[in-house]
Amino acid sequence: MSPDPQPTSTASRYTLAGWFAAAVAIALLIAAGAAIIEQRGHSEATADVSAATSAQLTTTPTTPVPATASPLATESTATPTSTASPTPTAAPTPTPTATSTAEPTPPPLLLDLRPATAGIGGTFAVSVHAPEAGSATVTFLDNSYPLGRESEGAWFGVIDVPLWASLGQWELNVVLRDEFGTLLEQRSELVEVVWVERPVDYLTLTAEQGSILTAEAGARERAIRAEQFFTFDRGRRWTGPFRVPVEGITTTEFGQGRSINGGPVTGQHSGTDIANAEGTPVYAAAPGRVAWTGEMPIRGNSVLIDHGDGVITGYHHLLEILVELDDEVTPQTMIAAMGSTGLSTGPHLHWELTIYGVNVDPVTWALSDFTP
Repeated sequence: MSPDPQPTSTASRYTLAGWFAAAVAIALLIAAGAAIIEQRGHSEATADVSAATSAQLTTTPTTPVPATASPLATESTATPTSTASPTPTAAPTPTPTATSTAEPTPPPLLLDLRPATAGIGGTFAVSVHAPEAGSATVTFLDNSYPLGRESEGAWFGVIDVPLWASLGQWELNVVLRDEFGTLLEQRSELVEVVWVERPVDYLTLTAEQGSILTAEAGARERAIRAEQFFTFDRGRRWTGPFRVPVEGITTTEFGQGRSINGGPVTGQHSGTDIANAEGTPVYAAAPGRVAWTGEMPIRGNSVLIDHGDGVITGYHHLLEILVELDDEVTPQTMIAAMGSTGLSTGPHLHWELTIYGVNVDPVTWALSDFTP
């Protein structure tokens, strides 16, 4: 037989029951705390998600999708999308510009000198662009030169530098006036006059030849020359370089000092001497008008051709004259035959070129183009 269970005291029963009840209570408390913690975590997570979603919606921009225009010639079944009309932009208000009441500044005077320096016995050309002018005049070395009107408002003229001109810088003045003579403008330029070295011509004359060279002959010749250079044709007739009017050998150059029969050097040669056989054809150096024909005591049989604007060429010691007064000639016109009339030691042409009566070197006109 099993032994009987030992009886349990009342105090022990109460103690066990208390421990059991306490354990149950603690378990319930733990479960309740876990539920609360789980509920709070769920709420915080939900709040974080909501906040993140709200921030993304707030900060992420919406990219517009551009509308694609349909070609005019292609049909489209797509539902037309309304396109917002552009907002018109107000046109800027123009700022009024102040109108100047000052007189317009006239264009500067365009002056061209060729060459910039000029030797004694030489020539230089003056070109002025002044379309508003009615006349243009140049003053140089106390002489006045009217310029000729060219095309498109240009004025042009040639200026002589005498053999006796002083060396150095000399003032050239240009004066422009309107058609009524009122002064429009004036301007000054400096022109350098330089020395040109030329040899001396030692001439030997026989008694018969020397008898021509008298005081009376000189006076008569000067009177004829004054008549020849009393008037000048207006308007330039020449174009380009001149022609040397005759074939031959140059025996005396322009500007050479002259000594006769070993005497002192008196005066300078006024032209260029070209020698050849008697009867050699002589031609006009440039287009022009025959201004004078006849015999001179020293220069012999002579022809003068006016080329306009103060330029005249002279042909002297001729055997025969083939043109008449006022004939129009060209470089192809034979005007005379070479001879030895007047004061001459043999057949040759004494060729001269003058600008308003002042002798300059004619050969430079065959080597240079004195045109605008």
